[in-house]
Amino acid sequence: MKKYLIVFLSSILIVAIASSCKKLIKIGLPKDELTSEIVFADSADANAALVGIYENMTEGFNLAAGTTTIDAGMSADELYPTATGDDIQFYNNAVLPKNNSVSGLWAGAYSYIYNRNACIEGVENSSGLTQEQKEKFLGEARCLRAFMYFYLVNFFGPVPLVITTDYHQTRILPRTPASEIYAQVIEDLKYAKSVLPLSIAGNVRINKDVATALLARVYLFTGDYKDAKTEATEIIESSRYSLATTPNDVFLPQSKETIWALLPVSPYVGTWEAFYFVPSSSSVIPDYVVSNTLFNTFTGNDLRKSQWMGISTVNGSQYPYPYKYKTPTIYDGTPENYVILRLAEQYLIRAEAEANLNDISDAEADINKIRLRAGLPPFSAENNQTVMLSEIETQWQLEFAFEWGHRWLNLKRTGRINEVLKASKADWKPEAALYPIPETEIKRNPFLKQNDGY
Repeated sequence: MKKYLIVFLSSILIVAIASSCKKLIKIGLPKDELTSEIVFADSADANAALVGIYENMTEGFNLAAGTTTIDAGMSADELYPTATGDDIQFYNNAVLPKNNSVSGLWAGAYSYIYNRNACIEGVENSSGLTQEQKEKFLGEARCLRAFMYFYLVNFFGPVPLVITTDYHQTRILPRTPASEIYAQVIEDLKYAKSVLPLSIAGNVRINKDVATALLARVYLFTGDYKDAKTEATEIIESSRYSLATTPNDVFLPQSKETIWALLPVSPYVGTWEAFYFVPSSSSVIPDYVVSNTLFNTFTGNDLRKSQWMGISTVNGSQYPYPYKYKTPTIYDGTPENYVILRLAEQYLIRAEAEANLNDISDAEADINKIRLRAGLPPFSAENNQTVMLSEIETQWQLEFAFEWGHRWLNLKRTGRINEVLKASKADWKPEAALYPIPETEIKRNPFLKQNDGY
């Protein structure tokens, strides 16, 4: 059973900046008097504010750490819960507007967006930073904001576009069309790419490559296949990254596949995925079990099946569970970074863009990079675009199973969600492709309209 810290948007907007910049509060300064002039007085303070935001992303179980993987995995055809509670609503695609987790997704995302907006305003208004320093900090903050809006628009559809900290404006904003959300996301990512350095040690901070990789994803989601291919190619051909030798090595700190990862900072918790997925022993029923649909999609000697799934055997029944991350607490086994972006995604983005541009042989070459690492033989589409796109969908499903909600989001963007989920979920309804706007937000803001079907 997941544990939730429910903090609603109105209260978050008042206290969020104090939370993300907590290490900057000097003795004698009340939290409600924390000002941009103090927080962003110089480069060290501005940097500390951004570091505080990164830390907050993995401190608790939220959209940026675990919730996205679990909720979207149940919504799609990847996972089912073994315990009762709100989780079953995601698996049944019958999420209620008062669901605690969906409220947490919404409120958590907007709290992060508020923090980033506060950093953007603080940096822009600072007189103690050089132009170069301002651009670097603004690039990081805007890329982080783009990342959050990408998930908001995919979970909820049109959402309020908040680019200021003025609560009097933001509390009554209506929903902004998805096309305008994506336009802001692209604008933020282009800016970030233009001003950020190429690398930061350990890839645990946003850099130019992170913005480029996210741009490739967003272009794919908006059907801009030419630009998706261009951005993905820039990452692939940079020679700064390489696929890990084996699936088990992908999430280790030394992995050359990682484009962006977060360090674990929560007391006792390694990654939230491992914390909730990995049972305490092989004789305990896992809280979340891999669906038969996904389990049976793995074929032959696919190393991802043997290395990214564990098995619990209870009373003679086997329960496969996600095992990409293997360290539930910081005291268990080998440390792991929480990987957000990795090179395998760029190969899949480029392969799909190439297939849609009818460059079938190039798409085959890219998809076979993924297959080879998984221990599978080369694939040939025999110059058939439909066959090629089907194989790419399968490799997305297997390579990014129970990881950042990729399967759920991909089924929606390709228009395949109704056909696929009708086959595995008897009560599937097309309206379930979007989560409901939380009931509390609808009551609080008269300009918010609920999604259809809720």
